[in-house]
Amino acid sequence: MIGGEEVTIVRPAPRDKFGDPVAGSAAETTSPGWLVAPGGSAELNDAQNSVDSDVDLYRWGSFDEDVRPPYQIRVRGKLYEVVGEPAVWRLGTVIRLRKFTG
Repeated sequence: MIGGEEVTIVRPAPRDKFGDPVAGSAAETTSPGWLVAPGGSAELNDAQNSVDSDVDLYRWGSFDEDVRPPYQIRVRGKLYEVVGEPAVWRLGTVIRLRKFTG
């Protein structure tokens, strides 16, 4: 693999059994070696001028970090929501991200 980018995984602050935030803050971890594949974007006709943007992250080799919704990942300075579980296959890992703006 040539190069790769560093992304930041943002784990939300802890919550209690009722879903309310408890003492603590979001934890951030950097993760190097990702290939970024910008996906499509769509304007949503919801009277709010919203835009839905997708990004796929690819990484060769093993990836053992816990990443799942409602985690977020910062890519190139923009914060995206993790969509579903990471797809692990024999050559690496793919993580789908989505961001709504507007």
